Amino acid sequence: MLIRLNIKNLAVLKDIELDFDSGLTVISGESGAGKSMIIEAIRYLYGKRASVEDIRHETAGAVIEGVFDFPESEKMQDLLGKNDIEEDELYIVRREVMQNRKSIIKINSHMITLGALKEIMNEVVSIHSQSSQSEALEHSMHIRYLDRYIDVKDREAFGKYQESFERFKALEARIRELEYKDKNRVQQLQMYQHQYEELTAMELVEGEEEKLEEEISYLDNFEKINNTLSLIHAQLSSEYAPQTLLYDIHGHIETLSSYDESYREFGDTVLEAYHLLNELDSRVGSDLSTLDYDEESLNMKQARLSSLNSLKRKYNKTLDELIEYRSMLADDIEQLENIAQSFDALEKEKAKMLKQMEQHAKDLHDYRIEQKHFLENRIKKELQDLDMPEADFEVSVKETTFDSRGYSGVEFLISTNAGEPLKAMNRIASGGEIARVMLALRTIFTEFDAQSMLILDEIDTGVSGFVATRMAEKMQLLSKTRQVISISHLPQAAALADHHLYVSKETADQRTASSATYLDADDHVYEIARMLSGSDITDAALENAKTLIAAKNKETN
Repeated sequence: MLIRLNIKNLAVLKDIELDFDSGLTVISGESGAGKSMIIEAIRYLYGKRASVEDIRHETAGAVIEGVFDFPESEKMQDLLGKNDIEEDELYIVRREVMQNRKSIIKINSHMITLGALKEIMNEVVSIHSQSSQSEALEHSMHIRYLDRYIDVKDREAFGKYQESFERFKALEARIRELEYKDKNRVQQLQMYQHQYEELTAMELVEGEEEKLEEEISYLDNFEKINNTLSLIHAQLSSEYAPQTLLYDIHGHIETLSSYDESYREFGDTVLEAYHLLNELDSRVGSDLSTLDYDEESLNMKQARLSSLNSLKRKYNKTLDELIEYRSMLADDIEQLENIAQSFDALEKEKAKMLKQMEQHAKDLHDYRIEQKHFLENRIKKELQDLDMPEADFEVSVKETTFDSRGYSGVEFLISTNAGEPLKAMNRIASGGEIARVMLALRTIFTEFDAQSMLILDEIDTGVSGFVATRMAEKMQLLSKTRQVISISHLPQAAALADHHLYVSKETADQRTASSATYLDADDHVYEIARMLSGSDITDAALENAKTLIAAKNKETN
């Protein structure tokens, strides 16, 4: 849930700090007062893409900060871990939207991407508005609603269908690739064979470059190496060779050790050094006797390295990549030479996958038809609660083309009045009817949501009277199990609210700024009266407001 919201320089919201609580919070106020910008601020914390148009005029940028209590779910733990965010009791989500640079996003001072923010906040809050209503009316969404309600994803057939569908699509892609290759098969085969022969002729060996560079470096520095070896050999073979001196010193130490045992360890070290220098002298002498400058070998190695570099430039690959590419060419040549056999094998595999897909898709299709009445009955009940007693609702399930969910085409059909034929939901004409249908869907499917916070952004537009009362009751019912924040024009909703936030705006120094305040009992009554009667607040409106509030208090008690 959202605990605190700080907003600075977001359009008309110059500097606002709000605390939120559980239950139902209704936001009301005059038109244009800035109610929608409070929800817009929450949208920024939800992952809305930054827009400089939302920044308050003549300011450097807007800052929105929310303090949240995240749900303790396994998925949330995975998302926090994935983004290196330590688990905590509370989480501070911060967005900085600047005029001259990109938006900065942080959770508990840890910077994250916009995509990561959306992933995380999708587990925290669900926002529903008139625009999301129209999205939910779309035909393509209906199968998702049905599948969610009847738990299709838990069916064994669903997982098996997904596997066979993905395999089928992969086989189709591979066949298309082979078809393309077959059109240009002769030219491609010639090109692949030429490249393969060229790479094979080079007899490429892993690590060859490094070895050649070392050998070339050695031959390039032959004179220096020879001179250095000669100097070492001369010093170790001279009259005053260091190993001779070390041998004499060792003898003296042996004599001294018979009187002072502590010198014996020095004798061992000196003797070891003596033997080591003798070994060095032997090695240097051997290298000098075999050392031979081979100019032809140097030229051959340089030519080989040059050829390797030319080949790397030609193919724009490293030596290791060229070796791997040679192996890939061999596979491609084999496939092109045996393309008919490849086609036959792939087509047989595709037919096998299609048969599996059809079987699993049929299982899912039959299950949807068998179970759809549960959703139909539930939606009819919700519509009756919202004063649509004559409404009829049907989930149409028909066979169509394959997609990621099977071959079921699902569409919600509705008749809002007795005697009218069932028709597509997106053909509902009345705004009030649309609002009620969508609230019915939200009431049902919010039960399936993991989010603990629900934002309702003016979804009750176009309803009044008894319907408004029923819609308000639905909002209150939703708030029993989660935090609900709603911008509402319904006095019934405001009367049922646990918290009533009033937004107003004032102009000072030729600048407009909004403020938001939680109403006390008297102002709560006054604002509901205004919502009932408009700017001319009558005694009757005040009495009606008190009656609405009393009904809520009576129900609570």
